[in-house]
This record gives sequence, structure tokens and C-alpha cells, in this order.
Amino acid sequence: MQALLQSLQESQFATWMLESSYGYPVILTLHTTGLAVVVGVLLLVDLRVLGKVPALPLQAMRPLMTLVWSAFLVNLVTGLLIFVSDAERYYGSINFCIKISAVLLAIALAVPVQRYLRDADAAAVSAPGGVRLAAGSSIALWAAALISGRLMAYF
Repeated sequence: MQALLQSLQESQFATWMLESSYGYPVILTLHTTGLAVVVGVLLLVDLRVLGKVPALPLQAMRPLMTLVWSAFLVNLVTGLLIFVSDAERYYGSINFCIKISAVLLAIALAVPVQRYLRDADAAAVSAPGGVRLAAGSSIALWAAALISGRLMAYF
């Protein structure tokens, strides 16, 4: 595994990304923007599903999930590119492990929430218990992902 990680971070792409005056900043900006879209939209959707903002119509939330999945794809690609730039350090980082675990779980929880949005009656004020649990857990997991991701710069 160590040899693979080392070869990734010694690749021409990783070298270009770190030595280029625009490579890393552009990729990190795209990653941050994608994350803001994913977390921001899912926070609104989760709060609506929890019944905290009943004034937001469910119908308005449905098309936003396409935006979430598109932004997540941007984050997946840019996250892999950022990983390549310092693969050995990220692979051995507990904060990286926490971040990736939290993101994977939060994205998995977006599926039942999206299913609820698709199938729910437009007049519904809040969702069934399991969907509310998914929405509440999603908020906590995104907070964990954001915090651990930020801590990666320092530890």
C-alpha cells in the first residue's frame, strides 16, 4: 500500500498540482464550492424533513437533490485529486478517516431522505421517524466531516 501511495504523490499530476501556481488553488476552490452546495442544500432539505422549516414546500426541495448529486460528483473528483497530492499523509491521518467515514455515511443517509421527498405528500409537515433520524444524523455527520476536514490542515 505504501508503494502505491508514494507513486500517487510522486506522479506528474501531483507534482504539477503542487508546483503550479493555479493547480491546487483551483482544485481546492472547486472542492470547497462543491462542499458548500452539498452541505448547504442538504441542511435545508434535512431541516425541512425534520419539520423545522415547514414554510419550505416539499416540491421545491425535490429538484435540489439533482444539484446535491452533481456537486457531490465534483467533490468526489476534486477530493481524489487533492488526495493524490499528499496521499501518504492523508492515508495515515485519523482526521481523514473520520472525514471520509462521515461523508460516506451522510451520503448514504441522503438516499432515504431523497426517497421521502420523491414520494411524500406535498402537504406533509414532517417525515416518518426513520427518515427524521436519517435527516438529523445527516446534519451531525456533515458537521463531523467539516470539522475533521478542517483539522486535516493542522494534524
